[in-house]
Amino acid sequence: MNGSWKLVLPVGFVLYSLPLFLRVNGTADYVIDEEFHIPQGLAFCRKEFDVWDQKITTFPGLYLIALVLNPLNLCTVTGLRMLSLAGAGINILLLYKIRRRILAGSGGNSYAAHEAITMSVLPPLYFFSHLYYTDTLSLTMVLLFYNYWQQEAHLPAAVFGAASVLMRQTNIVWVCMATGMTVLDTLVQQCARTRSLSRDKIRLIGQRVNSLWIQLFSSPQLVCNCILSILAKCCFYASIILPFVGFLCINGSIVVGDKSAHEASLHVPQLFYFAVFAAGFGISNTMRQFRPAMELIRRNRLLFLMAMLLILVVVHLNTEVHPYLLADNRHYTFYIWSRLYGRFWWFKYAMVPVYLLSICVLFCGLRHMPDSFKLMFPLSLFLVLCFQRLLELRYFLVPYILFRLNTRHTRKGFAEWLELGAHLLLNVATFYVYFTKEFYWQNYHTPQRIIW
Repeated sequence: MNGSWKLVLPVGFVLYSLPLFLRVNGTADYVIDEEFHIPQGLAFCRKEFDVWDQKITTFPGLYLIALVLNPLNLCTVTGLRMLSLAGAGINILLLYKIRRRILAGSGGNSYAAHEAITMSVLPPLYFFSHLYYTDTLSLTMVLLFYNYWQQEAHLPAAVFGAASVLMRQTNIVWVCMATGMTVLDTLVQQCARTRSLSRDKIRLIGQRVNSLWIQLFSSPQLVCNCILSILAKCCFYASIILPFVGFLCINGSIVVGDKSAHEASLHVPQLFYFAVFAAGFGISNTMRQFRPAMELIRRNRLLFLMAMLLILVVVHLNTEVHPYLLADNRHYTFYIWSRLYGRFWWFKYAMVPVYLLSICVLFCGLRHMPDSFKLMFPLSLFLVLCFQRLLELRYFLVPYILFRLNTRHTRKGFAEWLELGAHLLLNVATFYVYFTKEFYWQNYHTPQRIIW
């Protein structure tokens, strides 16, 4: 059945989405940021590489992929958007393969397929699968990278890691995360081999962590073995990371083109918004981990009271509001902010317990993961989110998928069906709003619509 799922999932997904895709495609030539992406994609599709819009802030990976349309004479708006739909079809296959590998046979192939479908129809992700945005194909490259990295096929992993960075610069963080995990896992593996212990007995976090470093630095031969093994595994990733560091030094920013609207600034509450996003859309994990999270809070009341006070201080001192968030009424975040956060001064403080509970739910869902993941994933989350001033749900998609792929596995039950059903119903609602709610902006002749 495994082989049939690999065919049924992508083909079924594309066929299921095609009528909706054609309807979306017929509504407008450009949808919001497609105003920049589509002309640039059409130029590259026609091999006009001297054309570049300075308002574009990403590397040209999205537009280089448009070259596959040139031999097919499909350099059209529809052709460009079809690239995203094709990418979404590839994504569901990759999600299935990665999740099945993580489940290691638990629940069977049908459970992995169910999980892949649920993640593929995540409402913000599914919506952008119908438009020519970076998000879908960026995720495709990250998943290809992650898939090969899991198999320790480091050369193809590095190739797709580089492609993911060409899609969106912040994907360098996920390359660094995987590299860091490889380094840490190699240290554990070498120490376990030297002491003839199971890898599970060597800890990177907790009371026994000191013994690892004492053993490592007390044995020159072990240090040499670790260095050689790390170099063998990570040299390909270094060929991506080091040039990117050079790019940062020369460019002075992670952003290319117009930097004025994307200046880096510390914005820690992005972690809290992401926690609510992940807990809200990851319904199955939230339902299964709610009781362990509450028990964790009950057993550590003083610690969590201090954490709540810290979050209150961060919310008070570091809540950033980007001008786009207040001005662009074509996104749901505008309405969330203007009707809740911006309208009631106390609302951001009232959300602090929700933030803390959401963080605990996410933590409990990942407790089974190796120490290397527990160290590198939160650090990567901080780096990829906390220097973004703009609250933009699209920035949450890749980290959410990586979180959801690695959540604690269990048997398929009511919680998993509820999550899938909620995603499908929310997709119906958001596409209904998109098709029926129109309004006009002064400088635009075509009607504007509301999207994620």
